[in-house]
Amino acid sequence: MSFESEPSSSLLPVSDYLTDPELEGFVWDREGEETSEAWLAPVREAGLDHRKHKVFHHANKEYTTPPLPFRHDGELGQSGSTIVYRVRAPKGYNYRRPLALKVIVCKDVVSSRPPGPNSEARRLALQEVQNMAAIRHPHIVVYVASYEEYCLQTRKVETTRRSPRPGRREVFHVNQQVINKHILGIAMYPPAQCNLQTFMLECLASSRNPSQKSNGSQGLSQGLSQVEEDPEHAWWKLPFLHTYFGCLAQAVAYLHRSSVRIRHKDIKPENVVIDDFGMPVLTDFGLSTHFETGHHSDGPTAKTLKYADPEAMQGIRRDERSDIFSLGCVYLEMATVIIGRSPSFAEARLSAAVDQPAGLFKYSEALDGLDGYIAELVRIVEDELARTTDASRQASLRAIVVVLPTIGKMMHPDFTRRPYAQELYPLFRHLSEVPGTPGLCPTCEEERQTGRFTPKSGSQRSGRGSPTMTTGIAAAGASVSKRRTWHIACRSWGTARIVVVAG
Repeated sequence: MSFESEPSSSLLPVSDYLTDPELEGFVWDREGEETSEAWLAPVREAGLDHRKHKVFHHANKEYTTPPLPFRHDGELGQSGSTIVYRVRAPKGYNYRRPLALKVIVCKDVVSSRPPGPNSEARRLALQEVQNMAAIRHPHIVVYVASYEEYCLQTRKVETTRRSPRPGRREVFHVNQQVINKHILGIAMYPPAQCNLQTFMLECLASSRNPSQKSNGSQGLSQGLSQVEEDPEHAWWKLPFLHTYFGCLAQAVAYLHRSSVRIRHKDIKPENVVIDDFGMPVLTDFGLSTHFETGHHSDGPTAKTLKYADPEAMQGIRRDERSDIFSLGCVYLEMATVIIGRSPSFAEARLSAAVDQPAGLFKYSEALDGLDGYIAELVRIVEDELARTTDASRQASLRAIVVVLPTIGKMMHPDFTRRPYAQELYPLFRHLSEVPGTPGLCPTCEEERQTGRFTPKSGSQRSGRGSPTMTTGIAAAGASVSKRRTWHIACRSWGTARIVVVAG
């Protein structure tokens, strides 16, 4: 199977997509819809719009294959029982923009079986969908539609009954229908090209120079084997990374607003994706929870342990500033990359300081070494400032040193001493003004000034533009190759069209 990405005219920045009439244009028809109240009542109770969330009738199917009913254009990633596809709208729907379809094979956490229509597992899954449907922000993935599909399996079950003959029981078989598979699909925009973890490694590759290659700078080569692009074609990425601090701060601040009140609970580089315009988008709310009934919660929380906050690991009282700890961990890795080291350099240094076993690293258990690590980053910056004559590089290094103490506060072991999300953007805003970066994000600036995130008509970044990336994947047999085409039009950088093929 092969496919080519849609032309750039069919792709929009998320900020423009949020005001595009096509967003509301996707409405499910009623064909093949489930009619049983057992399945439909939980959808209403979750507050979902039946026009946007459809439960398909099993129609005596014994197996269902994702990502039906959408048209499959390729796989974007997978983790556990979840796969993310690049898809188009089902045939017959007047909806032209590409989407990402997150397909979850639902299982009950206790029985490991597909959940029933009234199960707690399904209720929680529908709550995830409702959380996403309520969110509208240019740096957060946009919910477009969702669906459920299930199939039944007929099983022959052996049972017994009392026989008319005294002291005997009769054995007989009955056919029972059980749920064989239960799929939840969530269609989202945009269908991003990579996550922040991959992007940081590519930033690192783009920043390499001959002297660094020859002297084997510690931490610089870690993870570079994962980078697909030739570093000379990724030159724009490190400047863009500077702006992501502010954009992600605004995204988390939006979630924590009193009118939204959602904690993400699993912020990590893999849950930040980069769209076709080089913008960061926060995604994956599979572990998000509303906290309408109060600001604090207790008890253990399922999340990625490496970036988990100390209070979640200990199962103690916490509030939305638990997200700030995880965001601080991500920021620490981003700062490390801008300084010129791999994201894994932070883990290597901190785990050595507290003697953590390899592969089991948790930031929450390495905080005793955090001040020392930040001091080491400052020394690395001072050494490079003494050597480099590049004015843009000097400005970048000086700007990142300024935010290191703030990152340390975000990772404070006591959540009551961490800053709130709404305090972060002004503290990181200056990174977007470093010479050579794409400039201030117009939606973040509009949000800072007015509380709204929709920029004025025709608003652009500070005269530097954004890249547009399209991808083509051809899969024939066991061979898969990727072609990335970056269209970068920047008044300060010039204009470039870069095509990269990685086998």
